[in-house]
Amino acid sequence: MLQIGLLGTLQVVHEGVHVTPSAPKVRQVLALLALRANATVPLHQLVEELWEEHPPSSAATTLQTYIYQLRKLPGLCDQHRPGPAEDGGAALRTTPGGYRLAVSPDCMDAQRFGELAARGRVFMEKGSTAEAADLMQRALAVWRGPALSDVAPGPVTGIDALRLEEQRYEVLEERLDADLLLGRHHRLVSELTGLAADNPTREGLHAKLMLSLYRAGRRPEALEVFQRIRRVLARELGLEPCAELQRLHQQVLAGDRGLDLPGGRTTVHAPRPGASPMTLPADSPLVGRDADLRHVGRVLSAEEGAGGPQCVAVAGPPGAGTTAFTVHLAHRLGDSFPDGRLYASFGKGAAPLPVEEVLAGLLEAVGHQRSELPPHRAGRARMFRNWTEGRRVLLVVDDVATTEQVADLLPAGSGSAALVAGYRRLYGSQFKARVDLPPLGHERSLELFLDALGRGRGLDDPRGLHTMLDLCGDLPGPTLEAVGVLALRPHWSVRQLMDWLGRGRLSAVAQQRPHPFHHVVGRCARLEPRLREALAKLAWEAADDLTVEQAAAVLGKDGDETEEMLEELVELFLLGVGMASDPTTERFFQYRLAPLVRTALRAMQPAPSCV
Repeated sequence: MLQIGLLGTLQVVHEGVHVTPSAPKVRQVLALLALRANATVPLHQLVEELWEEHPPSSAATTLQTYIYQLRKLPGLCDQHRPGPAEDGGAALRTTPGGYRLAVSPDCMDAQRFGELAARGRVFMEKGSTAEAADLMQRALAVWRGPALSDVAPGPVTGIDALRLEEQRYEVLEERLDADLLLGRHHRLVSELTGLAADNPTREGLHAKLMLSLYRAGRRPEALEVFQRIRRVLARELGLEPCAELQRLHQQVLAGDRGLDLPGGRTTVHAPRPGASPMTLPADSPLVGRDADLRHVGRVLSAEEGAGGPQCVAVAGPPGAGTTAFTVHLAHRLGDSFPDGRLYASFGKGAAPLPVEEVLAGLLEAVGHQRSELPPHRAGRARMFRNWTEGRRVLLVVDDVATTEQVADLLPAGSGSAALVAGYRRLYGSQFKARVDLPPLGHERSLELFLDALGRGRGLDDPRGLHTMLDLCGDLPGPTLEAVGVLALRPHWSVRQLMDWLGRGRLSAVAQQRPHPFHHVVGRCARLEPRLREALAKLAWEAADDLTVEQAAAVLGKDGDETEEMLEELVELFLLGVGMASDPTTERFFQYRLAPLVRTALRAMQPAPSCV
């Protein structure tokens, strides 16, 4: 599907790929055709737009060349295709006396802006002020900057760009009026202060700022706003403020109760329009993940505009760093999501938070009060989707166990994205890609250890250091937890740390102190009892590598049930898997218990005689 953007820089996106022409004159032609979408643009108007009063003798031929270049763009190549209403696309057609860009309305950001604003006005007329304010804010969120800001203005496009800007201002005024009716004056003061500074002669904005300040109990500041615009108007235009603004000034001076909220309604602390909520945890540098970061970045870029939010699932073994990876990537992609970057977690405990509670956290993060929220999951999900629609938002969802958990959390629209960090593999059509974070490898994990602890420690015992990194599985989480133990106990050597781990001391995990087993303990705490007991029995009795038949013998279960349990543990990254090396086995795979998981399980669970 083709998307044409006029509300900002000129933008053409086809099937998620940016195909905007770069030649200035071609951009001018496209801009004019898009501004007059589904109407014929006469040849003389195109010529005037390009060369004004001084067209070259070859103007007609040159214009045909520009049209030819536009038709080479994906989505604009066939002038004989069916009408846009039928296929949701666009076509550049030759008509008697000119050209016409036949385009489906939902392909144009200007059309989406107009439709959202019109719906907002309908709700306003019906008295549904909150819905009106939300729709108008969504309309304003469609804008990416000044209209056609990177297209040279001609006689027509220059005027039309100003017309669009004026429409934007009108919708902004209407949304501000709705917010004032809703009692959101405290939240509006900051936004209106900036708007008034950017538009020093806009009397309507100054009037709303005065009213917001007055209702917030800041009458002296409201009066100063009037004096400031009065000075600017006199200096710049030789004018006095309009009668309406002067009347408001007198009402503020008199403390007129007519300026209070109608109906005695109390203030509603709603999201501040224009704010961009950012609730991501602090960023931290990553080691050895550059290729994965580039891959996910390419996926998100390639899928933009594909009809839904870009969603990527990230998983890995305990301590692989899925949280750090998704948070780091979210910080790195911040400029692409100007309307907000949000973080939500189902928690690290044995029982995940309910979806409706996670939704409540997200809605509070974007400015809603908990008392305003619907009581049920469906209502909260609908409220969150409504907030995200028309916005470019990046959501990080952490500690996910099932695809069903995130179904109601995903933002609406193709401009947003979600990075989902699961402690098991996730599958679903909403995921554009799935990334399993592998171990770092010995060289990278050694680099991480030495950089974090200091290169003066551990090198005196290289064999012990490599044994410790093997136990940590070359995973960043356990490696950094080991660094934490050594940092708290600077008198310890790596060998003493290994002896301590071998004695199965898990009290530090319970006390929230550093411990290399921390991540395995957390993941195993979420296992069903049958899986946890089976894994503990394998940790005590099974070899590192085992077939289904060998595992079944240890567990005392039949082959099919054992295989199902082993495969589920593979999904949870608590077992590895490879092709069976024993040609006599009836099954294709053999499974591997990592030293980190085995050692942690032995510390967690009693010997099998007690299991």
